[in-house]
Amino acid sequence: MSASADRQSIIVGIDGSPTAVGAARWAGAIANRQHAPLTLLGVVPALDYPMTSSALAEVNLLPELRAAAKQKVQEAFEAVHAEQPDVEIRRVVEDGSPARELIRHSANARMVVVAAKAQDRLSTLLLGSTALTVANKATCPVTVWRGRLDQPLPDERPVLVGVDGSPAGSAAVGEAFELASTLGVAVTALHAWNDPDLLQWTPVPDAWDTLAQQEEELLSERMAGWSEKYPDVTVTKVVLKATPAQALLEHGEKAQLVVTGSRGHNRLTGLLTGSTSQSLLHHASSPLVICRER
Repeated sequence: MSASADRQSIIVGIDGSPTAVGAARWAGAIANRQHAPLTLLGVVPALDYPMTSSALAEVNLLPELRAAAKQKVQEAFEAVHAEQPDVEIRRVVEDGSPARELIRHSANARMVVVAAKAQDRLSTLLLGSTALTVANKATCPVTVWRGRLDQPLPDERPVLVGVDGSPAGSAAVGEAFELASTLGVAVTALHAWNDPDLLQWTPVPDAWDTLAQQEEELLSERMAGWSEKYPDVTVTKVVLKATPAQALLEHGEKAQLVVTGSRGHNRLTGLLTGSTSQSLLHHASSPLVICRER
């Protein structure tokens, strides 16, 4: 599959799991509303024990593995096509590393969607996973889909976005508004702050209230342009004195999507940290969209 074929396509990694099919159904609904093509990508990975490609071919393992991958992609295709018959769906099977192939195709894609299987909450902490690798290295927005298999399609709940003022955070805000406009739902813009060191230089009793007001003003400034660009999207602004990860996890329980930047920064030092997005990757109960500045 050429890189040019990826342009503006939503790409879904298909591994044969029920969660991957749920992710494909969700992505199909998004593709239908955005009038975008959908690519279902199955990858035949290298086996864990030493064996050359020629040796595999001799014992007919590669053809069997490819046939199995094509069947998995076909099953996902049938599930999506039944619900979204107007979406252009491409079925692609390639050899290689699932993570590497998804990252390669992300260069020109609108979005990459990967399933976070139930066991991923443990495996990402210990060994890493395709979802974790793709989320950290893809160049387009990545949705790590973790949702209800009986109700995988978008609903009426808002899109929650973390706002921190960083370039990646700004990309996340733009993606959140785009998705909310696509789905016809509201945006909840959450800005969490917690800088206890700020009080070391001031004895003012109501310093926290003053800082909270400043943070609310900052959030309003950062949201002004986006509200003008998407006047159809209702925005609820939330400012909390808390860690961003904790606040997003709590408010994410009432959202259908959580959108965050791949990197944030401390408002005083500007030091980059991926702790918020990493924490959400492991613990978010809703689908998580991770964005970075292109």
